[in-house]
Amino acid sequence: MLMGLDVATSAVTFFIFSAAELIFIAIPMIVFKLQKKDLKYEFRHRIIPNEMLHRNFWFRVVDIIMGIFIGVFFYYFGGVLAFTIKKVVIETKGEEFYDTASEGSVNTTPPPPPSDTDPLLIWTLIIVGVIVIFVTVAFAEEFCFRGVLLKEFNHKNKVFGVILSSTLFMLFHVFPRIVPWSTFVTFWLYYFVFGVLLSLVTIFQKGDLIVSIVAHGTFNSIIWIFMYIRYL
Repeated sequence: MLMGLDVATSAVTFFIFSAAELIFIAIPMIVFKLQKKDLKYEFRHRIIPNEMLHRNFWFRVVDIIMGIFIGVFFYYFGGVLAFTIKKVVIETKGEEFYDTASEGSVNTTPPPPPSDTDPLLIWTLIIVGVIVIFVTVAFAEEFCFRGVLLKEFNHKNKVFGVILSSTLFMLFHVFPRIVPWSTFVTFWLYYFVFGVLLSLVTIFQKGDLIVSIVAHGTFNSIIWIFMYIRYL
């Protein structure tokens, strides 16, 4: 049986793999460099387009609050979507197929800390984890998939841009050969839907990534916090 990649044999391993996602910023910047583009402009413009650059402080506060609320919505919506997918897969392909698919998923859940772990260490893991998630995972993925790919594909057609960038986002999370075929068949829709939702948030914000970054980071952070807070 082909098992999924384990990127969380420990919290430190998870942090290292998360930091590796900065490659999603490095690769587009290298491409821009080869194209002889202004790197400073491209980096800033992909995050905050010119027409959104001069929004005042309170607009940005609203953006952040909106991103947090959307991230919380994503968390609960994701639970409903995951439950629905599980029910459909079990009814159509059987419980054994679903169990095999789940076992083949990329593991991003570090093992629980020892029972005698100092609460201060738990809080440190929670805080550091949230910072790492926002600075690396959320920022890097939104920069690449929404800031670069979505915007590039949207030049031709917005529907095409949303579908293609969301498909690439989905493949990054459940790429066949890295995960078993059963895992891809089971979970591709989950990641594709979130790719579409984050793309729509970006389009609604006229290409400004602040809300999508905060929403993405909030969603992942809630999972991380709930993972560790029960050990306090």
